[in-house]
Amino acid sequence: MTTDLIITPEVQSILDMIRNTGKYWYEIALTDHPVYPQFARKLVVTGFNTPDLEGDEDRIYVNVRQYLVLRDDNKIYKRIQMPDWMIHEGNVEEILGEDGFLKGIYRTTDNKGQIIEEKEEILKAQSVQYVRFLIKTKAAHIVDVLERFLGLYIALFEEEINKI
Repeated sequence: MTTDLIITPEVQSILDMIRNTGKYWYEIALTDHPVYPQFARKLVVTGFNTPDLEGDEDRIYVNVRQYLVLRDDNKIYKRIQMPDWMIHEGNVEEILGEDGFLKGIYRTTDNKGQIIEEKEEILKAQSVQYVRFLIKTKAAHIVDVLERFLGLYIALFEEEINKI
């Protein structure tokens, strides 16, 4: 007796995509290194976590590696451990809305209540709490969050990234 699994081409394509999904959470291409142009470079997020929920810290740790890929044969030449990035309770982020960033108005009045000045300001929220909000409310996926923050990571660790 033989039992075969029959699946449609559409289902097979989904299975193939699942099988071919990389082991990383997110990757971003880097510009060519001025000394080593033979490598295509990318940063890869290999993991992320938060410390003990009972403790005082409110942080997210993001684990990052740099991959050097030989352009000639598209083979990974080297994986370099990058500094872990800590998004901590002191960081703030601009709050996204449907049409850009959410804004408020700072209004200055005199003693009589007369308006002296009004200034529009983009609203910000504590980063770790904002990240949790975005993910838990499904306003953004973890990949969207990592994409936004990795640009900041590159600016913060530019020297370490280019020291290969």
